[in-house]
Amino acid sequence: MRIAALSDLHIGAHGWMDEFRHREAHFLSFLDRLEASFDAIVLVGDVFQTDHAWLPGRRGALRQLRAAQRRLPELARRFSRPPYRYLHGNHDAVAREHLQAPETLQIEADGRRVFFIHGHQFDPLFRRAYALTRAASWFTGRLRYAGLRPIAEWFESNDIRIKHERFHHDDGPYLSAGRDLLREHGADIVVMGHTHVPVRVEYPEGLVVNSGSCSVGQRSYVAIDTRSGDVELRRS
Repeated sequence: MRIAALSDLHIGAHGWMDEFRHREAHFLSFLDRLEASFDAIVLVGDVFQTDHAWLPGRRGALRQLRAAQRRLPELARRFSRPPYRYLHGNHDAVAREHLQAPETLQIEADGRRVFFIHGHQFDPLFRRAYALTRAASWFTGRLRYAGLRPIAEWFESNDIRIKHERFHHDDGPYLSAGRDLLREHGADIVVMGHTHVPVRVEYPEGLVVNSGSCSVGQRSYVAIDTRSGDVELRRS
């Protein structure tokens, strides 16, 4: 079985409110190529940016989700049907209820087991200061509403850089958690997103890989062949 995994598109309600930065037609062409080559395409969370509503909370998040779907309707339709499998992340948690997007996914094929999870569950800031991380995301949304998108992007890019430098190493919380998941689920491969940084690390228990990001105009994904055992990080 051939599986592609991509994450962190961050499609917002408006083009000036998100970091997707792809034209819908161009991204659909990219997906056409994936669909021609893979049996399943797993969306590993943060597909939509739903936490930039004026009033935070579930109702605001749902309005943002619906507006983002209306903005890029063909992408939204594509993600709702096979071969796509949608997991929710921290920025699109509302998709769990409204798009039936679970937290985890396990695929077994050709004698191999692949486990998927977004990865925010292992973010030290998310775990220890949940309210603060939600407030920070809301704040960057307010900056965009005020026409201060460059400042919002500066905050977000620095957050990604700092988290990668502090946490994204072999003994850090993300990869350590991935290694634990290999053991807990008897998996051969664990795939995560969240950090926006593509990483591939082999352990005695198996392989932990991060899909990178499909935001800010990037197209980074993981290509898995369960028959051969090949796992590649790709940019398109």
